[in-house]
Parts: sequence; structure tokens; C-alpha cells
Amino acid sequence: MSQVTLPLPNRSLTIAPKPFSMPAGFLFTVVVLSALAVGLVWWQGPGLWRDWQINQDPRTVEDWDLRDGECSSRRGLTDCEADITYRVDGQSYEKHISLAFLDFSSSDYMVDVVIARDDPELATLSLGLDMLWNRLAVFAVFMLLFAGGAIATIITALKAAGANRAAATPGRLTPVPVEIAELKKVTGGMAVSYIDHLKGRSKRTTRTHFAKGQEPLIGLDETGKQVGVAVKLEHVAIPVLLDRNLERVELTDIEREQALAAFGAEQEQRGARLAANPPPKAKRGPNIVRGLLAGGAVLVLAVVAFFGFWLYYVTVAPDAFDAVGIEINNIMPEPLNTWGCEQLYARFGDGNAPYGCTADDYVSWKVAKSASKVK
Repeated sequence: MSQVTLPLPNRSLTIAPKPFSMPAGFLFTVVVLSALAVGLVWWQGPGLWRDWQINQDPRTVEDWDLRDGECSSRRGLTDCEADITYRVDGQSYEKHISLAFLDFSSSDYMVDVVIARDDPELATLSLGLDMLWNRLAVFAVFMLLFAGGAIATIITALKAAGANRAAATPGRLTPVPVEIAELKKVTGGMAVSYIDHLKGRSKRTTRTHFAKGQEPLIGLDETGKQVGVAVKLEHVAIPVLLDRNLERVELTDIEREQALAAFGAEQEQRGARLAANPPPKAKRGPNIVRGLLAGGAVLVLAVVAFFGFWLYYVTVAPDAFDAVGIEINNIMPEPLNTWGCEQLYARFGDGNAPYGCTADDYVSWKVAKSASKVK
């Protein structure tokens, strides 16, 4: 049952054309996000594919030189560029290397040139292989933001266009209350965002545009809460927000006057009743506390999982070169990083050090002098 009384004729009625609007800045948003996604693929995609292939069977080059090698970091996102020359089987090669990964450390990077064993044309820096999973994760996150945002905007626009086509077919109307999320004056009228609860707990937000001089129909529901008045066509899932003069519905003058008169009479009664019996103020404290507790619990679980995997990696993991473990140990504060490297050295000290535990030669253990190996 509707919480707002608006008597409408019991017959199929026509809604004004295109009652649903496209997302704000639709074309601009899609173009910008798509351009960013394409630019990211062009910038990092070939390098990631190259390093993925090299990582299958890598070979370190002995005769090589690096020019203009530089890394810059902005809030943890590190971008490295370098030009390399190298010789393999008497033949010289030149390559430009570009890497982007997440790293909060401020130390320099010691690197080697690594090629694919069966294809010397494929060359990269050892740093690129050490950070390969890190780089793939960063690439995936930004692609989700850029490409995912563009796709979501297009899907929303297609849903609005489909709903507009469906709303062009007359049908019986059922009044429903909606929550007004935003009223904004724009060129030629007013843009309104509203939320319906027809899908249960889901809060679906819809945009619409009112012509100059029109305003949405707003009233009080049975509890005294201010709501927008919309109607749901029997064959359209999204409700259509009505205007104050009911011009969005094809009615006769008499039907329009009767509907507005009944709506006004009910609103007058509800307003008088609300003035005589104001509702109690809502107590928001417990909800805020529950939200904080839930957020804190999630944060604690994330921290426990993070440190738990780190402890597993440095104390009992069977492989010192576990990609996730290396990344976590590398971003640990210096005291914890040193302790972790000592634990790894005690078990894997006979081999090369993983990234984050290397000395200046990028191979030996930086904790070799202070830690004692257990064989």
C-alpha cells in the first residue's frame, strides 16, 4: 500500500517522454575514463606482457649498461624509467624500460638486466620481475577504476534509455514514495536525483530533469517524513517522479484537479497532525557505534591477516621467493623487515637473498653479518 494518497484513473495512462535522465556528464565521463584506460594499457600493458614472458624462463645478462635510470615516487606509487644496452652472443640490443609499482620505501634499487632465455629481444630489469605481481595488482586496480567506471556509466545510461523506451508505452500507475537525494538547478530547469526502495533493501538512484517552471511533487508520508511522489508503471521497474502540477501524466483537467485536491487534503491533515504530535527525535548513537565497531572489526581482521601471512612467510614458508611474502616483508618498517630477513636467512642463507633482504650487491643477504645461520 502506498504511503501517499494520489487517486489516479484506473486505466492505462501515458507518461511524458523520456522521464529518466542519463548520468551526469555522461559523454565527458565515458571519454575521460576510456582515455585513461587506453593510456594505461598503452603505457604499462606491453611491459607487463613482456616481463610475464621473461619470467617463465629468465636469464641474467652479464654484459650490459644502463643510462638515464630514474625512479620517482608519489604517495607510494613508484614509476621507473631506464634505457639499457646489452650484448648477447655478440649481438647488441637497446631497449627502453618503464615500470610502475607500489612501494613505500625510499631506498635505491640495485638491478640487473634479464632476458628471456629463448628470445634475447625480450629484456627487462630484474626489478621488474621482482615487482611483477605488485605491478599486475596495481594495473588491475587502475583498470578497474578506469575501464570499470566507463563500463558502469555506459550500463547506467543504457538502463535509462531502455526505461525511457518502456515508459513510452501507456500502463496503469501505482503511486510510490521516493527519497529525494538531490535538487540542483541547471540550464533549462532542474535536475533531481531520487532513491526508491522497490528492490527491498537496495537503494536504486535515478536521475530526472524537470523543465523550467516545474518542480517535483513532494509531500509527507504516514510517519511525517518528507518524500517525493512517484508512480510506477506496471511494465517498468523504475518509478517516475511526478511534477507538482501532474503535467507528467496524461490526465484530463478534471482528473488532474481531483487528484491534486485529494492529495492536498491528505497533506493538510498530516501536517496538522504532525504539528500537534511531533515525532520523537531519532537516536543515531547506537547506529554510529555499530558502524564504528563493524569498521573496526574489518580493519582488525585485515591487520591480523596481513601480519599473520608475514609471520608465516618469514618463519615457516617453504619458499623465500614467495611473491606475496616478498612484497609484504619489503614494506615492513625497518626493524620488522630486518627481523624477518634474519629469520629467512637462518633457513635460506645458502642461496640468494629475496628482494627486500638484499645487500648492496643485490644478491647477498644484508643481515649476513648480524644473523647466525641454522643449518
